[in-house]
Amino acid sequence: MDRRIEALREFRRRQRLRSLERGGLVWRYYALGEGPRTLLFLHGMAGAGDIWFQQLGAYAGRWRVVAPTYPATGSLEVLASGVWAVLDAVGARQAVVVGSSLGGLLAQYLAARQPERVERAVFANTFPPGHPEILKGRHLVTLARWLPERLVLGMMLRNARQKLVPAAGGDALLAYYLEEQYTHRMHKVGVLARSRAIFETFAPPEPQMPHAVFEAANDPLIPPRARADLKARYPEAFVRDLGTVGHFPYLSHPERFNAALDAFLEP
Repeated sequence: MDRRIEALREFRRRQRLRSLERGGLVWRYYALGEGPRTLLFLHGMAGAGDIWFQQLGAYAGRWRVVAPTYPATGSLEVLASGVWAVLDAVGARQAVVVGSSLGGLLAQYLAARQPERVERAVFANTFPPGHPEILKGRHLVTLARWLPERLVLGMMLRNARQKLVPAAGGDALLAYYLEEQYTHRMHKVGVLARSRAIFETFAPPEPQMPHAVFEAANDPLIPPRARADLKARYPEAFVRDLGTVGHFPYLSHPERFNAALDAFLEP
């Protein structure tokens, strides 16, 4: 077995998954480390807070690191409220926010709504809000509402096997993680909720804090036009193309992702 798969299992065994209730929703999250500054990691459509386990392990010695899992809500406002509550629970007034895909959209929302709480922001493998290339997918979500859960998750698993894993160079950890998600860890209600959040539109931030754009040259989920428009929207951003690493570089190629993050965090 790939040693990183065993490392993921060991992380789950050893690390306590905390929880809090906010507005009738239960938020579960990991919080490690005792550093003076906080790194907040926001996952995308697939997965949970543990998808960042390699970053949590790498940075916990220097930072307080936090990674929540989203409850089933399709509202960016509700997601943001929960994120702030998680940060309050760990005693963090500010955080460096690192979001990927849906998490990158949420990071933009946080920077727009409460910029005083965002020390720095990373928009990774993501898109500007309301991007027309992304909004094309709304009809698929409408269709999915009427399909059985098994079929919806099966379609997502097939997409992972045919597109997402090959784009990451056939990475074994990514294949294992997505297989887990789409066979027994995710449910249709959560998939639909996260999809609604992806299609939500809002005025993007005019960030005063340092911010970065991380992208992959062969990202199968973020079209080239959306990647280009994201960089155009944030002309002052620190930009890193991580290469042909697919949509989940923090999981499949953590050394590249962490190196880019280190470079952005340097004084």
